Order: sequence, then structure tokens, then C-alpha cells
Amino acid sequence: MLKLALQAERVYDAFHRFLARITGRLGKPMVAEIYYAIRHERGVSVKGRTLLARTWPHPSADDPALVNLYHMLRRWCTPERPYSLVQVSAGGAAVAKRTDREGYFEIDLPLPSAIHDELLIELPESEISEPASWPIDCPAHHPGVVILSDVDDTVLVTHAGRLLSMLATTLLGNALTRQLFPGVTTLYRHLRQGPDPQNDRLNPVAYVTSSPYNLHGLLHHVFELNDLPIGPFFMTDWGLDEDKWLKRSHRDHKLAAIEQVLSWYPDKPAIFFGDTTQHDVPIYVEAALSHPGRISMILIHRVSSGKRIAMLREEAAKLDGHPTAIHFFETYAEAAALLAAAGWISETQLDEVINESPPSA
Repeated sequence: MLKLALQAERVYDAFHRFLARITGRLGKPMVAEIYYAIRHERGVSVKGRTLLARTWPHPSADDPALVNLYHMLRRWCTPERPYSLVQVSAGGAAVAKRTDREGYFEIDLPLPSAIHDELLIELPESEISEPASWPIDCPAHHPGVVILSDVDDTVLVTHAGRLLSMLATTLLGNALTRQLFPGVTTLYRHLRQGPDPQNDRLNPVAYVTSSPYNLHGLLHHVFELNDLPIGPFFMTDWGLDEDKWLKRSHRDHKLAAIEQVLSWYPDKPAIFFGDTTQHDVPIYVEAALSHPGRISMILIHRVSSGKRIAMLREEAAKLDGHPTAIHFFETYAEAAALLAAAGWISETQLDEVINESPPSA
């Protein structure tokens, strides 16, 4: 069965390679969908994907479940344009790169070339695809700490530990129906500002999730609607390739995201947020042990059974005597109290989170 699926993937790949070469002649414009364009201490990092141009309707909270399911399936059926040439510039020398077999590309612009705060994105081999511009995010300004957060069951109520509930939440809802945990938005906004909002400091926030990049637009819309700090989303690519089947391991994906973010802001301490439904605890512990002195605090949202919590506490015990502090919390008021005690937010900011969080059970 696996061998048959891999053979089907090769046929699929060859077909899309053919489409990529004739896109312009067919009169169907394509676009470079940008997942992030981040200015950091080393330059500007860009990640995106070449796709057939599409439009999306604005969702409504009253949309029926079947309508939401239809649009979700459209997101999954991604019309990628693999092996396309992408050229990116920001006022200086352009960098060109050919996308991979799934249409993905990653381009780094060195600081001397990243003059403007807007990208110019060109698809030189397409006869009808117009150049496009994209704003470059600058999520950090004199940062004091880097915040990296999981998404599902850390920020968003997803029920990742219960398969049917997770599928219903993901497939039958839209950006207006997704629920966030009380207090998380306020806490993350305060962490981004730091304990003294008057000092003009901005701390970078990055998010990592095992959800595929097909859902990037939906996830970004959810965060915008709820006024969460926007930062790069490190997502996954699902497929039938021999190195995926169906997706890259949660550990490898999350550790790679951690390494990327830490490299963007060298020598800055980091705070990690995760939860108890998947493998955040062992992954974060491994990262802390690999980067002694870099990870200041690990905060784990308790959303699992007592038996699993006990198992994860044993894993967390590997950090006993280590400079990284690891804590389990039930509400974001608890998390905020831990952060206030460590000096990462102020007492006034703590009170605001407490006012939005339910009391512990």
C-alpha cells in the first residue's frame, strides 16, 4: 500500500512539474503566497509557496458547518506550482530561488540588501503573473526576550487529545468561531511589550504548530481577529513523500523552529509555551539541555489527565538543578503570576490577565 502511494506521488509530482512550465501559456496567473517575511538581527527571512491565484470569501459566524467544511477542503486541495522561479528584493540586490516539488521556498536577504520595509516579489518565468509587494514584519525592537508558543491547546481550544472533537473544531468551524483560552491574548501582548511599556521595547513572538501550511491563511486570520501579537508561524508540509508519510515528526519540526528563532535573536533568552496533549515537554526539555542558559522559562498548559501529567512531570524533572525553570499551569492567570515573579511582566499587567482569566478549578 505504501509503495503504491509513493508511486502515485511520483506521478502527481511529474504532472505538477509540467503545469509549472506552462502556467503562463494557460493564462492562469500564479502567486507567491508569503507565510512570513521577518526582519531580525541577521537580515530578512522569507518563507512562501507558489500557488495558482485564488480568492477567498469573508467568513461569517453564522456560516453553516457544511459551508465551513467546503472552504476547509478547498484549503487542503492546494493548487501548488512546483519548481517555479521566485525572485525577492527589498530595495537592494534581488535573490532568486527555484521552489521545491511542493512549491515552497525560503529566501534570506542579508542586511545590506534589505533596505526597504516592503518586499518586491516576482515570478520571472510566468508570462502573466504580476509582481507583488509584501510588508516586512519587524516584530522586535531592542528585544529582551524571545517568546515561542505552541498553538493548538496552548492558544486555541483544539481538543488535540480527542480526535473527533479536534476534527469537528478544525473542519466545521471558521476564523470567527475558533475559541481562545481566556487571558492568553492579554498575556502575550504584555510579554511582547515587556514589564515597562514606556521603554519602546518590542519582544518577538513566534508560533509553532503541527498544522499544515494549507491552514496558514485561516490561522493568521484567527490571530488578527483576536488581536494576538502576529509573528512567524512555523507550520508543516503534509504529503506522501518517503520523508513525510504523512508529515514530518512533531519533534523534528518543533526543534527546527526553535533553532531558527534562536538563531534570529542570538544571545537573547527565550520563554516557551506549550501544553500537555502532545510532546511539548520532552521537546522543550531537550532544547533547554541543548542550549544551556538560553531558555529562561518553560510554561506548560495543563489540559490532560492526571496520569499523563504525572508522566510529563517525570520528564520535566530532567531540568532539576538546571537554570531553565519549567512550570505547569491551568489558567493564564497562573502563568502570568509566574512570569511576574520572574520579572518578565509587571504587577499591573498581571492584574489585567487575572481579570480576564477564570479561577483555577
